[in-house]
Amino acid sequence: MNKAASVCLRCRLGLPRPLLARTFPAILRRRYATPHSADDGATTTTTSTTNTKPKTEGQQFLTQLKTARPRVREEEEEYELTEEEERAMEERDAAQVLQTYEELLGLGKGEKESATESGSETKAAEESAEAAEDKEGDLFSRMQERFNYPAATHTVADIQRDFASMQGQLIVLHGYFNKARRAGSGLAFAEFYTHSRDGRQFLPAMARAEDCSPAVVASLLSLPPFAPVAIRATVSRRASKRTGEQEPHLRLDALHVLNSVHRSLVHARDTVYPAAQRHLQLRTDGKLGYAMRLRAKVASKCRALLEDAGFLEVDTPLLFKSTPEGAREFLVPTRRRDGAAYALPQSPQQYKQMLMASGVARYYQLARCFRDEDGRADRQPEFTQLDLEMGFARGADVMALVERLVRTVFNDAAGARLPDAPFARKTWLECMRKFGSDKPDLRFGDFLIHRITYRRAGRDKPTTTEGFVLRPKAGADPAAVAALLAGFLAEHAESGSDAVKAYIADESAAHGVPALDLTAADIDAVHEALGATLGDIVVLKPRRGPYVGGSTRLGQLRTALISRAVVAELIHTPPPTRFTFLWVTDFPLFTPSVASEPGQAGTAGLQSTHHPFTAPHPDDLHLLSTSPAAVRAEHYDLVVNGVELGGGSRRIHDPALQRYVLESVLRVPPARVREFEHLLAALGSGCPPHAGLALGFDRMIALLAGTESVRDVIAFPKNSKGADPAVGSPSVVGDEALGEYGLKRVKE
Repeated sequence: MNKAASVCLRCRLGLPRPLLARTFPAILRRRYATPHSADDGATTTTTSTTNTKPKTEGQQFLTQLKTARPRVREEEEEYELTEEEERAMEERDAAQVLQTYEELLGLGKGEKESATESGSETKAAEESAEAAEDKEGDLFSRMQERFNYPAATHTVADIQRDFASMQGQLIVLHGYFNKARRAGSGLAFAEFYTHSRDGRQFLPAMARAEDCSPAVVASLLSLPPFAPVAIRATVSRRASKRTGEQEPHLRLDALHVLNSVHRSLVHARDTVYPAAQRHLQLRTDGKLGYAMRLRAKVASKCRALLEDAGFLEVDTPLLFKSTPEGAREFLVPTRRRDGAAYALPQSPQQYKQMLMASGVARYYQLARCFRDEDGRADRQPEFTQLDLEMGFARGADVMALVERLVRTVFNDAAGARLPDAPFARKTWLECMRKFGSDKPDLRFGDFLIHRITYRRAGRDKPTTTEGFVLRPKAGADPAAVAALLAGFLAEHAESGSDAVKAYIADESAAHGVPALDLTAADIDAVHEALGATLGDIVVLKPRRGPYVGGSTRLGQLRTALISRAVVAELIHTPPPTRFTFLWVTDFPLFTPSVASEPGQAGTAGLQSTHHPFTAPHPDDLHLLSTSPAAVRAEHYDLVVNGVELGGGSRRIHDPALQRYVLESVLRVPPARVREFEHLLAALGSGCPPHAGLALGFDRMIALLAGTESVRDVIAFPKNSKGADPAVGSPSVVGDEALGEYGLKRVKE
């Protein structure tokens, strides 16, 4: 073994140099050498002793280690260990030496088995009965120690709060230690900590041989990170080296180790663990821990605010039934042989409308919802929403209540300073025209889209296109602006007559941009319409047909360019605590059907933009029979910083109108209409007018925590494939289990 490996190993084990130098040659021979036989000239000495068992390899190794090991380390000469304490330390050191040496040698499991295969059969025969008995006895003995530990008398928070009055008091705490350090003969320091609702809480601790047994000092020094412990300690205080103020301190009296930690476990700072070890990431990642605490705090705050406003929390079932609401469902088969299956709810929409007919005036819950959708940064197949519904209410009533709730939560949890003024409101059509998106980010409201019409030389018809300008901040480096545009065009390259055109409004562009088929006259007309100035980035793209969906192509390009400019720091970046809210209203009630989306399975070529229970705008009721695509919905989305935080609507509370929408407008087949009979019956039993909303709770926490992905605020999230690596779900079910549910595997 080379010198570097030896030093590395000695440092890793914390063993003195003499022990390492004397022990390893013998370890290597005993552990990996093949036993000699008479055939190769070896001399064998046999000792026959009455009633004495031959020593096992492990016993021989420990004897050898004990001979080589000094009784105590040089810096510990003030005290001596008892034989029992020394034997425990020797066994621990021996096991650690073996494992670490095997790692340095690079021996895999197969190699070690091969190296020790010779002679193993003989040893196995001698040791099998004794090892089985010892293993079982050791296990039960360890369990007795790990289950029978003293109850905690205090918490770290108690001591931090009242340590002045607890001076000299003997207490018991439960928690963990960070890596201990030796500070002299029989003296060790470590930081004790606990996990609490408020995060990690720390207390400095000291183990001194004159206060406790040397075994406690040794145990603390060899304690691996993450090992749970129960400690008995005396509360003391000392002056902080940093501030000079008195702070609590623990003098260790006894240490109970309550569980082991696998030696292969990595515990370095800032370790990024694989998704399968999510529990370790949660334990060590401060940001994740903060997100979990923030989530709990916001949930508690929302409950308190809603209950103060007269809302009743009601849990609705998770085993629902399949209905064509608009999203793809998760089905749960049953053991009935008639094909009956549950469906996990896309939302509690139908149940909460039935609650409005049940005498519940104001309902809410933190609801679990399920949608079989493709994974995206802001989507999960199962997610949480803050769901609420109000009887005898209009959309304006719901929006006013939600504004109060959101303002309180964001001010308290994120340090925002939201004004008391009502949130801004824009119609869906205005957002699509000016921002190219139904969830615009008003922090960048200066870069609006304009429709441009200009007449080109030699053409009878005028040219119509759309465009916007992005204005870099004063003093921006022209080379950086040019690099920004080049990267943007490389990522969003298009071809054809409708391809995006983008350039920098500099002096050369004033004479025309031939590469983009723009003359000087064209440039003048574009700049006049857009208000472009020297140094602006100009982006143009034609659009044809009506607005459909949630964004236009130019709107997507606008968002992408702004994002790049923010990263490059070429435009002013809003502070993280600036949240700009917007209500988007007057969505179309219906949109053209899309083959890739389930919709409501109707044959009219239309589907509900949100769900089929949304009420039409009162001013457009007369258009339902003649021009349903022109009918506006009494729907409202809450958008913050370009993110859809939630959405709601006034509901159809009249059963005749609800049936008309399903049967006559959407033309849902009769069999599927019957799946809504439970709701139609509830509406027909005197259901009051009602409106509601659902806030994406995961998304709200992500915004408050300053992260782009909801996976960062969920304890055990699904990945982009809908799988949970931490537990291995979904798992493959065997044919026998499938058969119990009347299912059969289909081979592709």
